[in-house]
Amino acid sequence: MSKPPITHLVIDTSSTNEDYNGDCDYCLVPMTAEYILYLLGYMKEVRRMHQTDDAVYSLECWDGSSMYFRVNDRLEEIRDVDGNMAVDVPRGETILLAADPQFKEDDFQRVECQTVQIISEDVWWTAYVKHTNTRIESAHVEKKTLLRILRSLGGDWKHHGKDRARPVPPAVRRIHDLLYLDMRGTKSFYSPDKARDSDMLAQIAEVVARHIPRPPPVKPDGR
Repeated sequence: MSKPPITHLVIDTSSTNEDYNGDCDYCLVPMTAEYILYLLGYMKEVRRMHQTDDAVYSLECWDGSSMYFRVNDRLEEIRDVDGNMAVDVPRGETILLAADPQFKEDDFQRVECQTVQIISEDVWWTAYVKHTNTRIESAHVEKKTLLRILRSLGGDWKHHGKDRARPVPPAVRRIHDLLYLDMRGTKSFYSPDKARDSDMLAQIAEVVARHIPRPPPVKPDGR
């Protein structure tokens, strides 16, 4: 019997402040074939650049995929795709899930400046606790783990160059989620009719500004 697709991963975190981590004990990252192909593509690019210049070691990309949460009762109830209790997976190892763990909304912590760090054989996610200089860093996820997740989702890295689907950059996916990812109680879902407000537009403008410089102000004479 084949195992179900892996849709989420959970990994523990570390903090630059040994006395404080903003209750960001774990990191939750949704998984799609497109996202994994994006990560694997940059891992390949890092390897290529390192062969040209051994001073090049990693890439850092803005990425709003990761969510940070504190230890909670729900984590003690779920099992990974191999049947292990999530809390029994050794620290530093990736917890692979076949469904959204459905944590409570207030389990998630407010963070900013989220990135994904990419080297030739590993990736990991980082963020800052909101309004602090405390940096949270997830444990590393190995390339072989990403390949396992990709296979479970029906993707094919070996023949990825022949695939018609192009990986969606995290910034575009983040804007898509701001526009359509909604909440009903503690459950998230995609809604084409999600209401839009000034706060959402400000967040979208912030994402865009990370990649495209903000235009200069217009002078009174229009020049």
